[in-house]
Amino acid sequence: MAELEKLGPKYRLALRIARDERFERIKCDHKGVYADDCLVDRIMKHKIYIVATNDRDLKRRIRKVPGVPIMSVTRGKYVIERLPDAPEK
Repeated sequence: MAELEKLGPKYRLALRIARDERFERIKCDHKGVYADDCLVDRIMKHKIYIVATNDRDLKRRIRKVPGVPIMSVTRGKYVIERLPDAPEK
């Protein structure tokens, strides 16, 4: 949240989404780990999340994980990328 607040008014829609009570925010249990690394670690263990980000590098890393959709904001609209093929169990 603090990172979005620091980025200023250009990212106000993303901040509004992050603060929206309809979405669940999960606390990080890692100590001294970058937020991106924590997110990727969590989705590798539990592929039950939709990750909301506009970060290109993070999107690239998440796309490598099958079954995890990515939500982003483009031109003032929410976009959810097609759900990547999940492996069959």
